[in-house]
This record gives sequence, C-alpha cells and structure tokens, in this order.
Amino acid sequence: MQLTFFENENTSPLVEQYFELLFGKNAIPFQSTILPSGNTVITHIFTPGQKAIVKNEEMPLYKLTLSGVFYQSYKLIVNEAGSSFGVTLHPTTLYKLLNMDVSKIKNKHIPFHEINSDFSKKLNDIFLDYETPKKAVRDIELLLNESPLTINQNTILVDKAIDLIKDSEGLIHIDEILLETKISQKTLETQFKKIVGITPGKYIRSFRFIKLMKKYENNEIDLKDLIYMYNYYDSSHFNKDFKLFMNESPTSFFKKDNELIKKILKN
Repeated sequence: MQLTFFENENTSPLVEQYFELLFGKNAIPFQSTILPSGNTVITHIFTPGQKAIVKNEEMPLYKLTLSGVFYQSYKLIVNEAGSSFGVTLHPTTLYKLLNMDVSKIKNKHIPFHEINSDFSKKLNDIFLDYETPKKAVRDIELLLNESPLTINQNTILVDKAIDLIKDSEGLIHIDEILLETKISQKTLETQFKKIVGITPGKYIRSFRFIKLMKKYENNEIDLKDLIYMYNYYDSSHFNKDFKLFMNESPTSFFKKDNELIKKILKN
C-alpha cells in the first residue's frame, strides 16, 4: 500500500490536498479504519473491488465518487489491486462549486454523477485522460479555477469561522466565533451545517481530535500531555471522544498497525 500527497499551487482556497492511493497485489486483501474529517473528498477509483462499511451498510467504491463529511470512522475494504486519485476539498468548496446543501451527503459515499451530472462529466473527462498525478493536479486546478462559485455573505462568514477554528487548533468556543463573526448562533448553526455538512460544534470537536492525533503520530508530545493541552478534562473524557470518533477504545486502536491512518496523520 502506498499513499502519496501532492501539492497544489493555484486553488489553495478550494483544495486542501491531492493524493494517490496504490494497492499492489501483495497488499490485498486490505482493510483499514478511515478517520472522520470535516472535509468532502472527490476520488476516482480506477479499479473495482473497494467498498466502505458505514454503520454496517456496504457502499461500493468505484470510478468517480463523492464522499461527504464523516463524523465517525468507517471501514475501507480493498479486495483487488489498483489505484485511486483523490482531491480533499476545503470544507466550503463543495457548496461553492455546486450550491448544494452539503449536509445531505453526510456520512455517505455517492457516485458523483448522482449529485451533479455536468460537473461529473468534466471531472470524468480528466480521468479518462489520466496519465500522471502531476497532470491530474494541473487539469483539476484548471477546471476549478474556471468554475463559477457561489460566494455570498454566508460563505464568507463560514470561511471566517473555519479560519478561527483552524488558527486555534480547535481550542475555541462557539461564543468566541459569534463574537468575531457578529451573527446569531442560530444563523451560524444553520449556515455552517448547510455549507460544511455538520454543525460548528461537531466540526470543532472533530478538528480538535484529529489535531491531537496528528501531534501524537508525529511524536510532538506525550499523549497524556496532549489530552490536557486539547482541553480534555482527563483520560476518561478523551476515551469517550475516542470511542465516538473511532468506534473503538484507544487501547484497542493503538494495539493495531493502522498503517494507512499513520500515513494520513503524518502528512
């Protein structure tokens, strides 16, 4: 299994990262937990044989797939060697591109053509001509830069809220965001959920957890110190959040190899 990330230069406000995921014959069958994140992802899976298990529901993964925001982890199962190329979008990008209620695809993997056939065709044309990751990055960035975007007062406010959350590494309260954005809590909740896919409270909680996990995997600080640094009252509070996001206890999780998760967290 090989996971490679690629830099983007022109669409940084729209794209967080590009990636290529390869599975050789020696890696099959492959199974891994996938971390929840506050981002939608567009992935082209070039070969069949992949599926996601989300709350006991099987979701086939093949060709151009749109993944919504996940608040809990899910299982990825790969039974055939092959490759995929993906684009992790900024939390507000999908709304800006398609002007859709992003909460409708929360915790789902959906064939992209079922969401928007016109944009799906444009992306499919890029992958029909796929040669290298570098060329795919260039072609996708060109497409995104040429695409009309829905940008209004609501997207500006939600972008500002996300910047505040990221700058604080998730150590921020809703009241602080309301003070900075000068909008009501109801408006923030409604617009954030529509544009990002989940509520700001859930986004903050998820972002804080992933940030802690990244620091742990990069050996920046001891786990016990991280727990208190990220405002967990004690280890039992952290264990509760861990079980919520990962569907298993920290003890069970850290006993496993978790090769794919480690590669993602170390990026």
